[in-house]
Amino acid sequence: MNCADARQLMLEADLAELSPDAGGELGAHLATCRACRGAADEILSLEAGLAGWLAAAAPRGDTGAALASAAATARRRARQRRLAGALTLAAAAVLATLLVLPARTRMPGSSAPAPAAPLGGFSVASPGREVMVVQPADPRFVVVWYLPTRRSS
Repeated sequence: MNCADARQLMLEADLAELSPDAGGELGAHLATCRACRGAADEILSLEAGLAGWLAAAAPRGDTGAALASAAATARRRARQRRLAGALTLAAAAVLATLLVLPARTRMPGSSAPAPAAPLGGFSVASPGREVMVVQPADPRFVVVWYLPTRRSS
């Protein structure tokens, strides 16, 4: 057997066949050829390193417990996303209610709205934009909402 044939067989052989003591035609060649024996030793060394790396990378512990933990984490994150969405909608509803409520209150026995409370020197200048100013019942707060101008088509 020549070295080219031996190296081709080494790539396809079982690890136990890469020893000079294994017998057979490949074993006899490895016993007499130092270059091919070095190549076989390198293959065995790389195989041992790969086996060690795979052992270190293998999951430790119970795989079922890891899957259950991952599923619980996914359910918790989904609940958090739903809760965040609900809180966002609730905040939008509160803001919309504040903006839709009239800025003026009705006097008892009167059908006409009472004038809005003065803004205490507060003025809004917004050229090119529509502005809505809302003063809720609490005089400490004023909501100024800048609206985009409507373009006629």
